[in-house]
Amino acid sequence: MRNGPSRILQCVSRILATVILCLGICTGANASAATFMIPLIPNFPLVDCNTNGVEDTDDITSGTSADCNLNGIPDECDIDSGFSLDCNGNSIPDTCDIDAGTAKDCNGNSIPDTCEIIAGGSDCNNNLIIDSCEVLLLGVDDCNGNLVPDECDTDCDSNGVIDDCEITADPSKDCDFDGALDLCQYSSEYGGVDALDCDENLVLDSCQITANALLDCDTDGILDSCETDTDSDGTIDDCDDDDDNDGVLDGADSDPLNNLLCRDLDTDGCDDCSSGTDDVANDGADFDGDGICDVTDPDIDGDGALNADDTDDFNVNVCSDTDGDTCDDCTNGSYDPNNDGTDTDNDGLCDSGDPDIDGDGALNADDTDDFNVNVCSDTDGDTCDDCTNGSYDPNNDGTDTDNDGLCDSGDPDIDGDGILN
Repeated sequence: MRNGPSRILQCVSRILATVILCLGICTGANASAATFMIPLIPNFPLVDCNTNGVEDTDDITSGTSADCNLNGIPDECDIDSGFSLDCNGNSIPDTCDIDAGTAKDCNGNSIPDTCEIIAGGSDCNNNLIIDSCEVLLLGVDDCNGNLVPDECDTDCDSNGVIDDCEITADPSKDCDFDGALDLCQYSSEYGGVDALDCDENLVLDSCQITANALLDCDTDGILDSCETDTDSDGTIDDCDDDDDNDGVLDGADSDPLNNLLCRDLDTDGCDDCSSGTDDVANDGADFDGDGICDVTDPDIDGDGALNADDTDDFNVNVCSDTDGDTCDDCTNGSYDPNNDGTDTDNDGLCDSGDPDIDGDGALNADDTDDFNVNVCSDTDGDTCDDCTNGSYDPNNDGTDTDNDGLCDSGDPDIDGDGILN
């Protein structure tokens, strides 16, 4: 059995008790007096950190407990007391795992790499090697010196060079100094937003505006060249007080974005900007000169017939035929069905639409004189007009004394006696 600290101290305690007893007897004191002093000698208990009733040194000697760091204390007691760490929970102090080579500690901080990684240590490529060790010990590329392998750093344009190093080599690639390549901010091909370079000149709009504030008159972060300028006057609508350039300020313009509409100050029914600019004297046609523009005039030609009933809104002599007499009610320049044209035969039909103007019974097409009831034709060839008596009647178109079929007026021998008239 190994003599551990507690066992040695117990032996010392017994020796002290024997010495006190002997001194008491030798000096003439009785044994009971000497014995009275023995309890004053301290009692040293066993050193038994794991409370298994066995001296720790005996546990270590027998192999019941390990003592990998040879500090005379069982490893489990080192771990339980917090003297030694056991991050992987294998009941072996971390330093012993590292010393034995069963755990790596590439950065020499006495913490196994696996525990450091699990606790949040950087292992960006999940190869169970701490990033800083890859860089410092294995020499992997780390162009920006951040102790993170380049393969894990951002390379937004996938050109094989991490963004930090691209920017360091050429600062113009990050005009806004935000640590991100401009290309990847304004190009949707690389996950950016095309609108951030609205003029497509390969420069972030924000950088252009920072360099020249005049490029964004309304300070909305958008280049003026990419915003609406309705009248193309070089000033965007947001900064223009007359967006459509019709001469009427937006606040007084009924339609600020249409130069043909603005207002009607002269209340003539026509928009003052009908011509494309504010001009009350030239705001629309007024065919009948009544002071009301044609676009709103209910009787454009002023013939008395409303547009809805007028067959020709721009002709005072044409409008309708409400009385059905075949003559236009506006024949005389204004709506008047009772005075809309001549009716020679008074049959209720105007001459212009009457098939027999003089009412002699011979249609105009067959009448040699449409305006004379006594003249029309000689369909029976008797040399007398069929309308001699005022109406078409070939059988009663004149006297035939000798009944030879020739009217006396055209008969060379009226009495038929053989002697010419």
